[in-house]
Amino acid sequence: MNRSYVEYVTKYSDTYIRVVLDPEYVTRIQKFVTELVEAKAEEAHHKKDSHQEVKRFTTGFLGEAALEKLLGISIIDWSIGYSGLYHTPDIPGYRVGIKTVEHGKFPIIFKKNPYSQIICIKSTQYNNLVFVCGLATSDVLNKYQDDNLILDPNLRARGTKTGFYGFEHLVPIHSLNGLSKYKK
Repeated sequence: MNRSYVEYVTKYSDTYIRVVLDPEYVTRIQKFVTELVEAKAEEAHHKKDSHQEVKRFTTGFLGEAALEKLLGISIIDWSIGYSGLYHTPDIPGYRVGIKTVEHGKFPIIFKKNPYSQIICIKSTQYNNLVFVCGLATSDVLNKYQDDNLILDPNLRARGTKTGFYGFEHLVPIHSLNGLSKYKK
């Protein structure tokens, strides 16, 4: 099935929270991502997947920055280390990750999701504009999946990830109180 971005994502945009990031913070993130990608260049996974890493990491960190601003907490982990140690929920003290995607694309998620994710969309027009769409529970993430939403044929062929399209089932997040039931 060919899923329309307008039908599955844009249709619900009136519920998304618009977050404008400080340009200096965006610049700090961009500098950090450059260092991060250089440090990870020797990891086997990154050798295979290096063609879009700067863009992908930057998009992810901008989503984290948007949630820092919205929730009033520190989220970004500024350390650099082996990738396998970073497959944990993004929000400290909560079983909640953050999945950010560029406008016009569907989020790419694991086929099996043990914890919830807050879905964000980064503007392609403004590098400091992110929309916080809402929280997808692991049940929602695991139900509303479509491999055809993955644009990269190599990633699709690996079989571990899929595209997410269940935006109509997202729970709006306006403050840290909205995450209380996900506390560790």
